Amino acid sequence: MNGKTAKAAGEGFEFVGWGQSFKIKDLGKDSVELQELGVSKQHAHLLGQWSATAICGNDITSSCLYVSALAIMAAGAYAPVALLTVAAVLFLFRKIYAEVGSALPLNGGTYTVLLNSTNKRLAAVAACLTLLSYVATAVISAGEAMHYAHLLFHGLPIMAATVALLGFFAFLNLIGIQE
Repeated sequence: MNGKTAKAAGEGFEFVGWGQSFKIKDLGKDSVELQELGVSKQHAHLLGQWSATAICGNDITSSCLYVSALAIMAAGAYAPVALLTVAAVLFLFRKIYAEVGSALPLNGGTYTVLLNSTNKRLAAVAACLTLLSYVATAVISAGEAMHYAHLLFHGLPIMAATVALLGFFAFLNLIGIQE
């Protein structure tokens, strides 16, 4: 690799140093005045702790339940080994996830991280793939929900009910429903 190639490969990245850290030993006894962070009072508490926990828990466990069924179909008796391997790898990355979540507490997840660490094109590709994933997940979830509903109500047309359910949530999104 010649000098021109090395310079071109490193273009756009400049190491600014290792930084510094400070340990505060004494904060003092003076009272501190609180400041508003710009969140209006009407939007400050839209979800309670139990509602937010239920939504997050459903989000996490639904992915696990989808994957475990697919892993059982593909790996058979070795599915627990495959799932434990995935859990072990994710466990190794837990501190990185926590650090990114605390450093960039914004909506957008992967897009925000890639926007701050790479270029806009790669971040936009990640955003498009994330939206595609959300749409696919919504369709699969609606389809599975209607399959379960069909077991309860045998006359329910699965495809029409799936389209109707997705249309209902699209309508709610269009009128701007909040939590």
